[in-house]
Amino acid sequence: MNKVKSNSTIEESYCSISSAIFKFLPKTGLPFCLYRMNPQTGQFSPATTAGKTIISAEKLSIFNDCEKDLIFIKSTDISDCKPYFATNLETVITDMSHSISDEDMAQIIIEGLKDSSVKIFKDSLKKNFEYFHTTLTAAGELVYKNPDIIWDMLPLLCKDHSLTNKSISNGIIGAGICLHGREGKPDMDSFMESLIALFLCDIGMICLPDFVLGKEFSLSIDEQKRIRNHPINSVEILSLTHSLTKTSLRAILEHHERMDGSGYPRGVTCDQISWLGKLCGAVDSFVAMTMERPGKKSMTTVNALKMLYKESALYDPNIIYALEKVTYRE
Repeated sequence: MNKVKSNSTIEESYCSISSAIFKFLPKTGLPFCLYRMNPQTGQFSPATTAGKTIISAEKLSIFNDCEKDLIFIKSTDISDCKPYFATNLETVITDMSHSISDEDMAQIIIEGLKDSSVKIFKDSLKKNFEYFHTTLTAAGELVYKNPDIIWDMLPLLCKDHSLTNKSISNGIIGAGICLHGREGKPDMDSFMESLIALFLCDIGMICLPDFVLGKEFSLSIDEQKRIRNHPINSVEILSLTHSLTKTSLRAILEHHERMDGSGYPRGVTCDQISWLGKLCGAVDSFVAMTMERPGKKSMTTVNALKMLYKESALYDPNIIYALEKVTYRE
């Protein structure tokens, strides 16, 4: 812990660096200074020079002082740290989230989630799932403890359509509904079940070729069938990880089901769809409407909400109302 945490002046200006944080910071070309605090005077002096290599003797000395909570960075240098922090999100949340502003932490979380999501959507789910799951769990725990950080995250969501951007938008907007849009806060386990279902409901799309994903019109019958199978593909893929609960897997399977029975893949009706399945379906539809695609202009938040309200036979109106509370704030 930061030994000078009681000194609000220092906390506003500096953030402590743990030894775990120091380990992943580059030792060559670090674009900002590390500062050492004198424990007797509380004064700070540069421990490194920006842009210069940290030599071996300095590394050991700085590492040992990190263990004593004596190494800091200036809060104004947080923006330069984001590339390093985003790829080590779990460690940053554990060791530094108490001393980073919500605005900066929101940006770091979004970038960290993008990094881990790209790895499972674009590289290899099997190889990268543990990293993704650990990153999402750490982010989810922080958001659960500090729900107001969601208001800083929502404006950062990217409107350009991609599986990664859609996954993150689904997750953050859905988290907002769980923590701000409903009466009563869910327990932590239920929240995490919701978060992982929201993030991963479209993972089955990785089985489709890019030329199908990029199409907006004139899908062949075979292409339509393959797209409509993606909830089943998602469940089959994720079942192999042995990391999701039955509640999360069921919601992923159901996220394209509709209350009037017109959805897919099973065509079940209202009472046969779980609440989480209905939530994933409504959020997924809203995000799809408000994203930019080739040949398709995105809807405004207001128009997308109007469309969802108009299609009241398809979506739970209570969920749409909660969605409005989170996404439409004057």
